[in-house]
Amino acid sequence: MNQQNNNMNQAQELSDQELAFDLLYQEKALLTNIASEVLEASQPGMRQVLNDCYMSIGQDQLEIFNQMQQQGWYPVKAAQAQDVQTAKQKYQNFL
Repeated sequence: MNQQNNNMNQAQELSDQELAFDLLYQEKALLTNIASEVLEASQPGMRQVLNDCYMSIGQDQLEIFNQMQQQGWYPVKAAQAQDVQTAKQKYQNFL
C-alpha cells in the first residue's frame, strides 16, 4: 500500500515549468475575474480597493511571465515596428 501511495505522489509532482505555467494561468484568470468586479463596483472606495488589487495581481503576473521567459519556458516573438504602430493606432481610437 505504501508503494502505491509513493507512486501516486510521484505522479502528482509537477516540474518547476509546469508549476509556473499553472501559476501564470491562475493569475490570468484572477485578472479576468477581478476586472469584472472593478467595472461593476458602484461604491468608489470599493472600486479603488479592487482596482489596486487588479494592478497588484497584474504586476505579479508580469513577474511570473518575466521569470518564465528568462528560463526559456515562454518564448515570444518580437513585434515588428509596424505591428506596434498599428496596435497603437487601433487602441488610441478608443480613447
